[in-house]
Amino acid sequence: MKTLISATLAFAAALASAAPAWAQASLAARSDCALRIDSAATNWIIQGYDPFATTAPIGTFDVMFHNEGGAACAFDPIFVVDQEAFGLTQAGRTGRVTYTLLDQFSNSNATPVSGRTIARFTQRPVVVQPRGQQLVRFQFSADEDGLIADGLYTQRVTLIAQEKGRSDALAMRSFVLGVNVLPSAVLGLSGQYRRNGGQALVDLGELSEGVARVPLNVTVASTRAYRLEFVSKNNGLLKMANTDWSVPYQLMVGESTLSLASTAKYTSTGKDPTRETLPMRFMIGSVAGKRAGLYSDLITVSIAPR
Repeated sequence: MKTLISATLAFAAALASAAPAWAQASLAARSDCALRIDSAATNWIIQGYDPFATTAPIGTFDVMFHNEGGAACAFDPIFVVDQEAFGLTQAGRTGRVTYTLLDQFSNSNATPVSGRTIARFTQRPVVVQPRGQQLVRFQFSADEDGLIADGLYTQRVTLIAQEKGRSDALAMRSFVLGVNVLPSAVLGLSGQYRRNGGQALVDLGELSEGVARVPLNVTVASTRAYRLEFVSKNNGLLKMANTDWSVPYQLMVGESTLSLASTAKYTSTGKDPTRETLPMRFMIGSVAGKRAGLYSDLITVSIAPR
């Protein structure tokens, strides 16, 4: 059994970076502390996540705090969600995907689960000396169980440097958090078979005309509708090695009967992410007058999202 996963998808997203409406009010003006927030990435996007691979949807992003004032700045980094519920969303789909933001400078949870990071009195503050700078690294990770469809999941947040012990905002900057999920699909096999290296061996028993009584299922997981392809080495014939003797057969997948004379295709319905199990059966043709012996064929199965 061979599994093919071959798909790419490019996303172009214009993501504005305007501050939320509530932030239009003037920031705290402090002559002794003039803070600025810089980041190489305005959009914190985890690119190319494959939900069926072993890599988790985790990324790290750096923020540089610059103090252009004449006195030290001491503050807590606070994330705020602007006028929406917490969680990543995908255009055209309902529901939200939870995520976590970890402040690695203070080793604290900065996730705005209730709409705003909860600053703790015991949390280590960021201190930037006059004319100095301080790098703070954040780890962003998403709940992989919610990333079931391919596409871009996003949420806009605002990072606020909140003065330690007060509610004054020394500086702020908006970011877009996101995960770009690749189109992907995998297949497996369950039922009565055994493994020999990388191949699944199916024993059809004593051949007789009709459907072979071998319980076998193809299991499928895909981020969207998918296509299966079946290629028979002998073009739909069970052959006896080193002879011209053969027995024709067809493949039954789900409710479909497929001819293996050429590449056979099975296409799922709908457009939604799929996890399903399809019965697979072998319909044996006439065995009348055939020579006794071992007949076999090799079928290669591939899957791809469509």
